[in-house]
Amino acid sequence: MLNSNDLLGMPWQLAKSRLQAAHIPFKVTIGDNFNRFFDVATDGYYVARVKEIQETWHILIYRPMINSDFGISAEVDYAN
Repeated sequence: MLNSNDLLGMPWQLAKSRLQAAHIPFKVTIGDNFNRFFDVATDGYYVARVKEIQETWHILIYRPMINSDFGISAEVDYAN
C-alpha cells in the first residue's frame, strides 16, 4: 500500500508512475519557486506536499533548485 508520505521529495515522474500503478486518483498543482538564493531548474519536478481529500490525493510539485557552489568556497581563518 502506498503511503502519501512516501512521495515527499520524490521526482514527479516516479511518483506519478507509483500513483498510477496503485490506482490512486490524484490532482496536481504546479507551484512557483520564488527563491533569491538559488537558481531554479528548467526541467523536472519533485513532490513537495500531498493532501488526501475525499479519496483523491492533491499533490503540489515544484521545480528543483540548483545546488550552489557553497561547498567549494574558500575557508577563512579569522584567528590569525
